[in-house]
Amino acid sequence: MRDYFDQAREGVRQRIREALEASSLRWDRAAPGMGQDAARRLMDFAVRGKMIRGVLVKLGYELAAGRTASGTDLEALEKAGAAMELFQSGLLVHDDIMDRDTTRRGFPTMHVGYERTLSDAGYAEPAHYGVALGICSGDLAYFAGFGILTALTLAGDAAREAARIASDELCLVGAAQMTDVANGAANSGTRNAFGDGPLEPTEADIIRLYRYKTGRYTFSLPLAMGAALSGAGANARHALEAAGEELGILFQIKDDELGLFANEAELGKPLGSDLREDKKTLLRHLLFKSAAPDDQTRLAAIFGKHELDPESLEFVRAAVVSSGVQAELAHRMQACANAARSALGDLLDRAPEPAARAFRELVAYSLERSS
Repeated sequence: MRDYFDQAREGVRQRIREALEASSLRWDRAAPGMGQDAARRLMDFAVRGKMIRGVLVKLGYELAAGRTASGTDLEALEKAGAAMELFQSGLLVHDDIMDRDTTRRGFPTMHVGYERTLSDAGYAEPAHYGVALGICSGDLAYFAGFGILTALTLAGDAAREAARIASDELCLVGAAQMTDVANGAANSGTRNAFGDGPLEPTEADIIRLYRYKTGRYTFSLPLAMGAALSGAGANARHALEAAGEELGILFQIKDDELGLFANEAELGKPLGSDLREDKKTLLRHLLFKSAAPDDQTRLAAIFGKHELDPESLEFVRAAVVSSGVQAELAHRMQACANAARSALGDLLDRAPEPAARAFRELVAYSLERSS
């Protein structure tokens, strides 16, 4: 997988640079100085990522079409991958604001970077206006991404279909994110402001959130975009979407686990973020079902505690292991991996060998990753 992804990643990275360098001149006409500064910040932010989503556009093309991308098709896939990474950047910038995170990929989050710039220059209320500028930069990332997609020159309606798929899926991400935010704000005295159901999500509710907030846009969306750009039929695209959903759910479960157990330097952000925000994760759901009654009382006091001390974090980690939750999560992730492989059917057999190998290794990486 490393060779396939490293080679494709460099093409995506270059297209991001080209797009934002061109955009910076236009943006600067509307906001002299700030436009170019925003483009530079977004470029630095975007190219630091693993770019899995950007590379998956090319992989989706090759799995669906049964051929290796080359020529003008490869150029279009690199540009579509750049669009996917800009969508990802916008989502992360806004997510860090909602989660009150201050570090991303080992660097200050976008809004914290703006806050520091304003503070150093003596601006009023730098924290508030740093958040406002962070929101604006996330918006710029979305719009720039769609600008790339709509400028693709391909036969037929392939580019338009890729943009339509992206629009549909990103709307689902936004709606699911609203659920995640509301879940985090709920407490024991809260009534449901958006329906008649209970506030505490069921396991099915959590998996649905994983599917639409993370799973589909992380894997199904870029794979489906690649299939659309290849001109492949609906069956191939639907198979890729189904495999992507399973990989996405696996990815989110692994993220939940890493948020407690990863090496903090490798993770690139502080451990325990989900605890501080009382995220209604599958890990949390299973933990409260499995923990001893005395432990549940202490756990309830820890989840949602913004000033999380090391002892509380270690208590939760120990409880996840001793209750069998960590082993159960490993079982769930393996089931998702098996389902992802099965969903592709004969697409893997017909795909170019490097693409088929990259997909199989992607499944293994999703199970084994440490950050």
